[in-house]
Amino acid sequence: MCRWMRPVSSAWSLGSVGEVSRTLRLVIPATGVGGAPAGTHGRSGTAHALLAVVVYSVSCLNGAGRASRHQIVGGKLTTMRIFVAAGLVVLALPQVVMGQGADQPVLEEILVTATKREASIQDVPIAVSAYSGEELAGRGVTDLYGLQEVSPSVAVYNSNSTSNGGTLRIRGVGTTGNNPGLEAAVGTFIDGIYRSRAGLAFDDLVDIDRVEVLRGPQGTLFGKNTIAGAVNIITRKPAFEDSADLTLGLGNLSSREAAFVGNAVLADEVLAGRLSLAYRERDGGYRDIDSDATYDHRNRRYARGQLLWTPTDALEIRVIGDYTRKDESCCPASFWITGPTSAIIAALGGDITPFAPDGDARVGVNYPPFENVRNKGLSLDVSWQPTAGMTFRSITAYLDFEISRGQDIDFTNADILHPQDTEEEFENWSQEFQLFGETDAFSWLAGVYIYTEDMESTEQIVLSHQGGAYVGALFGDPAIAPLFMGDPAGRGVPGQGFDALYFSEAEGWSLFTHNTWHANAALDLTLGLRYSTEEKDAGAIVNGAPFGEFVNDPFCAAFGSVPTFFSLCDNLSYNNQADESEVTGTLKASWRFGDDINGYAGFSRGYKAGGFNLNQEAVGFRDAGGNFVDQSRFGPETSDSWELGLKARLLDGRLTANGALFHTTFEGFQLNTYTGLGFTVGNVRDVISKGLEIESSLALGGGLLLTAGATYADARYGDDLVPANGHLEGKRLTQSPLWQGSASLFVDREIPGTNWRWWSNLNWSHVGQVNTGSDLDPEKVRGAFNLYNANVGVGTADGRYELVLWGRNLADKRTNSLVFDSVFQPGSWHTWVNLPRSFGLTLKAKLR
Repeated sequence: MCRWMRPVSSAWSLGSVGEVSRTLRLVIPATGVGGAPAGTHGRSGTAHALLAVVVYSVSCLNGAGRASRHQIVGGKLTTMRIFVAAGLVVLALPQVVMGQGADQPVLEEILVTATKREASIQDVPIAVSAYSGEELAGRGVTDLYGLQEVSPSVAVYNSNSTSNGGTLRIRGVGTTGNNPGLEAAVGTFIDGIYRSRAGLAFDDLVDIDRVEVLRGPQGTLFGKNTIAGAVNIITRKPAFEDSADLTLGLGNLSSREAAFVGNAVLADEVLAGRLSLAYRERDGGYRDIDSDATYDHRNRRYARGQLLWTPTDALEIRVIGDYTRKDESCCPASFWITGPTSAIIAALGGDITPFAPDGDARVGVNYPPFENVRNKGLSLDVSWQPTAGMTFRSITAYLDFEISRGQDIDFTNADILHPQDTEEEFENWSQEFQLFGETDAFSWLAGVYIYTEDMESTEQIVLSHQGGAYVGALFGDPAIAPLFMGDPAGRGVPGQGFDALYFSEAEGWSLFTHNTWHANAALDLTLGLRYSTEEKDAGAIVNGAPFGEFVNDPFCAAFGSVPTFFSLCDNLSYNNQADESEVTGTLKASWRFGDDINGYAGFSRGYKAGGFNLNQEAVGFRDAGGNFVDQSRFGPETSDSWELGLKARLLDGRLTANGALFHTTFEGFQLNTYTGLGFTVGNVRDVISKGLEIESSLALGGGLLLTAGATYADARYGDDLVPANGHLEGKRLTQSPLWQGSASLFVDREIPGTNWRWWSNLNWSHVGQVNTGSDLDPEKVRGAFNLYNANVGVGTADGRYELVLWGRNLADKRTNSLVFDSVFQPGSWHTWVNLPRSFGLTLKAKLR
């Protein structure tokens, strides 16, 4: 049974450091009403109360008075990890530093726009983290993939495309895979503009003001597809001062980078412009078994131009244009486990060397992979204050994303399948209007959002010249091979493969409002509502067949009745429509316990649109009884979330400590599963994510800053699933660790007797054990691992010149990012892996 820990002294204490990872015991001063700890005096008392609430959330006693395993919102909490202790040590450190004197540093106030208006992060009743552009650069985070190293509730990984296969997960929940018919569970926004697909969002973080991570459903203000959370990226505005900054860098893996940011005043206090340019290149972390070439390299160019016009004090107009170009070689995969088909691969001349965690990621390919991306956007952001206390804002945006990619789809150097060639293009147009204001008693906001999206995708999968021999050996009948042999030039017989054109058109609109009543000096009540409606028209033309018909190739004519190949055959061309509407919202109460501590409790509902399965299993298949199984459409997904949070700013602003308990139920969870031949998409009845988050920062003085955070998120499938999903019942979601944590130590000091300074940053992140496969096959489990990053720099005191030595993955930990069923090779698995150790030097200069 959980209860408050009884006091044994008037000070806090921790058990021995050696015990802290196994059990955690805190001694808290005198108890108040109901057994809850009471404050003693001043800020020390409020700090005690805060720590007591956090520890009460994670500490229980058994009959012998020892810490025991227990429930957090219904989920099992296993043995405490050391990073949780680290987070709580930051909370306990105030007792140590209180006597250091009055001249102490203060943590800078962090402003966020999580409620569509600027406010202190400590005041908004939302679980949100914010990272400045300088902080992210200091930790070596250059794109969204690095977020999981600094934000312990976030997991990010990619599959067969760094641009279009990126997946964001918050509190263990996200959307798996890069099926263009699926939309994300974690929405990404750049300068207030929704990026509907990963390819529109996973660019490098160039000239960034800050990145906000909002946890839990954000359906009221941010709209659909924020069912698990949102990532809000804000770029730097033009400023009314001239400046020019240059960055140059070199590193191992032949890495090279250059960036330039120029700001110019075009008319004093009226018109300013800003230009941000970036170039990044490096070799990849996979090495070809035959040629020794490397793959998964980076070759990126980015440009953003802005104009800021302020003709009056009440009117601000911002125009942004951006362009990204990527020409890369993503993403080969290494063998993880070789099965019975590997002998056939070897007989055809293929190499079956599995991935070795302590060695190179060796791959075999016949066709080098490629990925070419063109991403461009244009937006107009207008803010106008017609009267004091009222603001009107309009955001108009056009986005265009194109990708052409191909790879050796069998991931071996046996020539079984011709490269999978895929081309996709997305066009998005959106318009948002906001009107908001504030009085002494009321803060209000109302808005309208309108959008359209057009998508087109092509895909080809064709047997190559060894395909017939492989199929014949697979079925033990060499006579089968001639059915699939090509002409004398070795090309496949026309039609022996899969050729599809997918398309989707969507349009929708929503009305939303978000209002807070300041009931008294200590209590705020917030109500938000959003009504969304959407229409979709989507379909596919498969092998050139008319709508409602199918064209099978000779392969399907021979093997269409084999259960293994059901999903490849009898695929009809189709054209379907869907029309959805949903109401989402939030209801919250927030309290101010004095000037330094805020608490909140609330409910939020999120919504994720349904859609169509746009891949080779789009319309389903015929089962063993000849019955057609429709897989073309999947339904919407909703989430209902309860959250209890506490935020504190203590020690005269030197300490911030924030925590949240959450319980979220997802209904109609959209599951995308890879089978080795294609993806199946459907809805799972329910998923529950519940747990605890803790984040804290402490300015220690002497140029030292310590940050730490930990998340316990238990995200599991429900227990009452349909038979087809029975193997998932009660299990954790894919890529969903129970534990994540991170800690960083920043040092920034002057060099005595000079006008120079030096600084360093040590960063540690931990990700617990996960199953990397959406089917939760035990062979796809990845163990827990730690990553260590660091940098050390020296520069002039005025910041004009800086030289930084940086290192990432310093322990050279190679591990699986995702394990999947080998293509057309039952019983074998392939894996994508993370990058090896990297290091380099970066020079920064302010040119004016």
